[in-house]
Amino acid sequence: MLRKRMAAAQLSSPVPMEMLQLPVPIVEDILDRVGDAKDILNVQLVCKYFWGIGENIRSVRIVVLNRFHERARRSTGSLALEEKPSIAGSPESLTDAPKSASTIKHKIVKFLENKLRLEQLHIEIEPMLQAKSVPEDERRRDDFWMSDPGFLNQCVARAGSRLQHLCVVDYGQQAIMRKSSILRIVSQSCELLVKPSLFEVQLGEPSNIFCGWVCTLWCSPGKHLRVMDLRNAFIDTTDCEIMASMTSLTLRCVKVNGSALQDINATMPKLQTLALLSVFGAEGGDLSFEHMSVLCLGLSTPAKKVNMYLPNLTKLQLKMQCPKDLCIRAPVLKYVAFNLDVAQGSKVELFCVNEALETTITSTVPTMKGKSCSNVEVQLENSLGLLELLYGASSFITFSNLVLSNPNLRKIFLDVPCMALADDGRFLEVLKNVQLNLPRFSCLHSCRDLKVLNIGPGLWYCMETSVETLLLEEAWPSMQKLILHMIPHNLEASAKVLGLLLRTSVTSVVIYIHTSSPVTSKELQPKIQEQVANCEQDIKLEILAWTKSLDFSCFSF
Repeated sequence: MLRKRMAAAQLSSPVPMEMLQLPVPIVEDILDRVGDAKDILNVQLVCKYFWGIGENIRSVRIVVLNRFHERARRSTGSLALEEKPSIAGSPESLTDAPKSASTIKHKIVKFLENKLRLEQLHIEIEPMLQAKSVPEDERRRDDFWMSDPGFLNQCVARAGSRLQHLCVVDYGQQAIMRKSSILRIVSQSCELLVKPSLFEVQLGEPSNIFCGWVCTLWCSPGKHLRVMDLRNAFIDTTDCEIMASMTSLTLRCVKVNGSALQDINATMPKLQTLALLSVFGAEGGDLSFEHMSVLCLGLSTPAKKVNMYLPNLTKLQLKMQCPKDLCIRAPVLKYVAFNLDVAQGSKVELFCVNEALETTITSTVPTMKGKSCSNVEVQLENSLGLLELLYGASSFITFSNLVLSNPNLRKIFLDVPCMALADDGRFLEVLKNVQLNLPRFSCLHSCRDLKVLNIGPGLWYCMETSVETLLLEEAWPSMQKLILHMIPHNLEASAKVLGLLLRTSVTSVVIYIHTSSPVTSKELQPKIQEQVANCEQDIKLEILAWTKSLDFSCFSF
């Protein structure tokens, strides 16, 4: 069928000679930039010349659409695609193909069959399919289970030893019920395929010639894979072999076995970036990653004990259910995002060790709901090297200790998580179960190199409601750039707070006003401009709008 379509395409759509004369590397580069499997296949069908070049693509993105799922459910379980190739990027089934050949996974395998130079493979279930409601029996099916070991084994095997980047965004409805051994598949050892032929031994590249058998050494993808991104899946991390080339691992909305952290530590010794975002099931471990520079720890179930030694870590994000015992030793840590839901009795230790000084600061950490936890201990040993701090909590005791211990801080973000927004970004309400506390702004005087102070909408609301308390501050800290995210409720209070923050050192102010604020941008802008005009120094002022996302572009995260 494909050969007939190719012939028909050549007759009905003549290709300009100029295109046929393009050098092969240029056409390959164009196809790699196209990326999308559907578009690549359509280009391949233009003519035989493009078909051959299309088999040499190095990067492809395969997206499984919601309409494939709807067709599959209307049928008897097989996925009947329309005659025109789809975004799934799979060629037409042969006319004599068995019924199973019409499934989406079979078509993906067929599409990848001869693409032996792939370096980047991205397989994704589109968001519309992920989000839609489905019957309860959907979880008993596996036809859209993209981390299916049998299916992945075929895809990865066809990609060969060149594969360096693998991303699988699975269909959560089916994947969460089935444990996938994808890590084991990509970590398998090399296979030596031996078959009698000429008197030649070919090891990878045809360099060494000896009398004997023809032996082709195929290195498994796991030996060269550098980056892996797995989402919406149930991942088995046991029985994996060493993946010495793996430098970046991201697990997002993933369930794992209890030993996952320990398994990752044992099998990926060269990891430089580890992002665990909404990861369920990990029980903890003693970990040491010599090369790790970036760690995002987002465990959605509390682990028992996590002990990490990270000698080269520079960026750390903590946004999770806090383990019973968390200890991170990072001597060269520079950038921290602190957002912990700390339970009573938990112990959190962050050591940024400076051998010249060995003082220890101990403080009480609140929960994110604002309740004081007298049994929660945080120790910060010699945290003198931090340059940037993003802090979101309803208590600022730990913040004060961090700031006083880090006089070299240059950029700080502060917020209280008390603002509720709808999915579309509309402001809903101020959460009533969050305590509205203020940081001790005077402690910022210790930050002699403070360049940027970024205030989130929750803290801005706290400052509005406590403006009389703020007026008692004798001297406000100095900074060069002020970034404010507002959902203003009180026009006069907002103007007063802004006036307090505009010290003589401020030369740049960026104000984001929420699009559904009780006080509108039109009402507030004249007050802002008046406060800026009253300052002695020249200030560059920008007034912008925001709906869903805050501006963290000035930070290194």
